[in-house]
Amino acid sequence: MTSVKKQILSLTWLLAAASMAEAATVRAYVQPETARPNQIVSYVITVQDGQLDGIPELRLPLQIGQNTAVSTSTQLQITNGVRTTSLRLTWGLAASEPGEFVIPAQALRVDGQTLTTNEVKLTVEQGGGAVGADADDPNQPILQIELSRKEIYQGEVMPVICSLYVPRQTQLRRLGLIDIEKSDFAIARFPQQSEQTITVIDGVSYVVLTFRSTLSSLRTGELKVGPATMEILVEVPMEGAQQRGNMFPPGFPQGFFGVPTEPRKITVKSQEVTLKVLPLPAEGKPANFSGAVGDFSLSATATPTDLTVGDPIAVELEVSGAGNFDALTPPALTSLDGWKSYPAKRYNIEGQLDQNQVPTLERRVGYSQVFIPEAVHSSLPPFETSFFSPTKKQYVTLRTEAIPLTMKPAPAPAQTEAASGAVSQPVEAPPLVTPPQPDITDIVINPPSASKWLSPTGVLLVKSSAFWTVQAVPVGLVFLASVLAVLRRRKEARLAGRAGELRAAWNAFEPTTSSDTEFLRGAAQFIHTAQNGTPVKDADLQAILNRYQTANFSGVSSAPLSTEERSRMLAALGDLFRRALSKVSVLLFLGALVSGALQAQTPTTTSPDAVYQEAVAEMAKGNFTRAQYLAESLTKKNPPHLSSEVLQMIGHARYRQEDLGRAVLWYQRAQLLDPWSPELRQNLFHLDERLRFLTFGYDSPLTEWSLWLKPNQWIILAASGFWLVLLSIAWRIWAGRRSLGWAVAVSMVGFTLAVPATALAAVRPLGAERVRDISLVIMPDVRAFTAATVTAGTVMDLPPGSEVRILERRGAWCYVEIPAQPQTLRGWVEAGTITPLWIWDENLVP
Repeated sequence: MTSVKKQILSLTWLLAAASMAEAATVRAYVQPETARPNQIVSYVITVQDGQLDGIPELRLPLQIGQNTAVSTSTQLQITNGVRTTSLRLTWGLAASEPGEFVIPAQALRVDGQTLTTNEVKLTVEQGGGAVGADADDPNQPILQIELSRKEIYQGEVMPVICSLYVPRQTQLRRLGLIDIEKSDFAIARFPQQSEQTITVIDGVSYVVLTFRSTLSSLRTGELKVGPATMEILVEVPMEGAQQRGNMFPPGFPQGFFGVPTEPRKITVKSQEVTLKVLPLPAEGKPANFSGAVGDFSLSATATPTDLTVGDPIAVELEVSGAGNFDALTPPALTSLDGWKSYPAKRYNIEGQLDQNQVPTLERRVGYSQVFIPEAVHSSLPPFETSFFSPTKKQYVTLRTEAIPLTMKPAPAPAQTEAASGAVSQPVEAPPLVTPPQPDITDIVINPPSASKWLSPTGVLLVKSSAFWTVQAVPVGLVFLASVLAVLRRRKEARLAGRAGELRAAWNAFEPTTSSDTEFLRGAAQFIHTAQNGTPVKDADLQAILNRYQTANFSGVSSAPLSTEERSRMLAALGDLFRRALSKVSVLLFLGALVSGALQAQTPTTTSPDAVYQEAVAEMAKGNFTRAQYLAESLTKKNPPHLSSEVLQMIGHARYRQEDLGRAVLWYQRAQLLDPWSPELRQNLFHLDERLRFLTFGYDSPLTEWSLWLKPNQWIILAASGFWLVLLSIAWRIWAGRRSLGWAVAVSMVGFTLAVPATALAAVRPLGAERVRDISLVIMPDVRAFTAATVTAGTVMDLPPGSEVRILERRGAWCYVEIPAQPQTLRGWVEAGTITPLWIWDENLVP
């Protein structure tokens, strides 16, 4: 029995040794390696000397699909007494678009162990043309886009990966930036840092550089992501150097003797990836949904919880998760009754995010907000925010728990105040609001389309006589045009209306050189025009009509008109012409009187004054929306009825409706018309204390002083001063030395008026220049970015009411100048968050 056991153990050991000598191996390849779009190729996996436990599920790039089911075949071969088995698995694959794709390694279960195949490269050429030299070059790098999913929702943020495959024998010198077309997507800039790995594809060893970023779609439908392009600089052997290296046997290191190389720039282009973007469902959308898509969590803390009515409570809100954080709005209280709130301040809990690092969807955002209780409360109401969850495919509303509070009523007023009847109110100390600080995380690159080359400076135009001579030409043309216009209007006035009709009829037959027939026809037409349908009672006029009818309709020839007869007819027609003109003048005068009387009797209920008074009444009643509608209706008329009072009325209504950004907008518009209104300046100061908005300052105090008066007022004041000087000089010349003192005094007064008025009129900016390209931020939580996408680096936060100067428009974005301190900044803001400062004719601005 013992010998039998020894034999079994020996046999087992021999079988194990044999199995170790014949360990199972797997290999993958594709036939053919180059194909056309939608051409079926064979993807083959061979399993040698092993038993496959199950058919694997292939992992393929998004652009490659499986067209046929797997087919299997087994091959048995005996060589020198050694038995070899080989299992072949074949799939039919097809690529939907051209490009170079890497089919990843596949995991198989063989003899109870997990084995991994090699990666395979498939080249898909456009149109099926012949493969170029670059495609056959093993040193050619490959760029590939990889997406984690084929379907996303609009606004959802998804990772996007670009992998650069560089053959190990290729000497990489420098990498450029990855660029992808962004017309349909908001794509964060790819970082310069990458993850580096090594892989083998079809026997060629590659260094894989992986760059990660994020994208979100701007619209819905079947969209194309890519192609991505990247410029790289590689070292290639100089021409002739490779031939010199071929003298060595294969495998000999040619770089041993320093084969000379030269840098070459290569642009690598990836494939396109099809992505289906689904619209957000309309059903179940919460009223406070702001467009955030992702999966978030919400928490809230408050300090202090033991307080007195009127004491501020600092609330810290934290939103964490993955998704589009830029579309989130601050969580709001479910009930504001008995609470006074201040604007929330947003910040990143992780600190400032560096877009040059590897982007991540996981973030934590905090909001700091201050509330002041106006009555005794047992708890702070819950906060809530809404978003769309792509994993649950539904809208989600997060709500925190109510925070318990221990609150005491406000202290009673002092005894002395109670005796005097005075009632003290708790003083509400608003929280300290710090001005926004620059938060620049990236440079702004926006080069102009052309360069402005430096050229030598010539003679100043203001010192050139030719310049002033040329300027006199348009003045003369304006004067000539004015004279011609006056003459033309006088002529049109003479030919207008009933009087014009009479003059035209008179001029039609007045020439005495016409024939008798034409003369009589013109005379008859003039009589009918002058009579205007009334019967002809004058005998001379009736005789002219009879002569005309006899000459044209009786068929009997009549004697020609003599010179004396023509003169009598012209005299009769002239009397008719003068009587008709005098009658028209009387009718026009009476018509004007009647029109004036009717206008005086017509009630002016729709006049601008009446509409303004109605708006004032609605404001006093608390109907702020109605007051705003009435006041804005005046500004929308053609031509618009604008005044500082109307614009201030709209600002008041906007403020009462807590629309602070637009309140600042309308107050700023009113200040353009009345810059020194004390109420207006106080309102803007109050809003500045609440919002800390940014404004463009004046270049100098002189410019600010020049706005005290309108341009015409400064000009009239300067002209009055110069007239005083000239009149005093003329009086001095005419009266002699007796009036020297008076002349000098008047001259000094004239100079005192003329010189400052002239200077201030010269430096005062024109109204059009003060409002051109200036817009105001009207929405809360607005931020300037370094590129036209919400996933780009940030420049700074822009409070509502902040001014910006538009430099360029690009679709839904504007490139603006920001009045920051100590110097202005530039960045991109969404066009929907700003409104022009002046929307009417710029010439209306004084």
